[in-house]
Amino acid sequence: MHSKLLKTIRWLRRHYPTKTPLVVRVSKKLGRELHGVCLVGDGRALIRIASATESVMLDTLLEEYCHVLRHDTPIPIEDDHDAIFWAILGQVTKHWRGE
Repeated sequence: MHSKLLKTIRWLRRHYPTKTPLVVRVSKKLGRELHGVCLVGDGRALIRIASATESVMLDTLLEEYCHVLRHDTPIPIEDDHDAIFWAILGQVTKHWRGE
């Protein structure tokens, strides 16, 4: 796994710990259309990120990680990309960029 990706995973876990146990994997077997996928169920989560350029992988990691954070909130999920998801992603991305 790329060192910047590992550093970002550690940063996310330190600043935005999830209630749901989480595993992150880089995969060469995701479809061409998918940069990543987040699977949540049975009290755990799996993020699979397609092997790509570092910047694409980092952006994908942030988005998929925010799906887990959204899942951890007590408010029912309307759809995968509801307003609460976008608010979480915006906050995490701004913090990660140092804004």
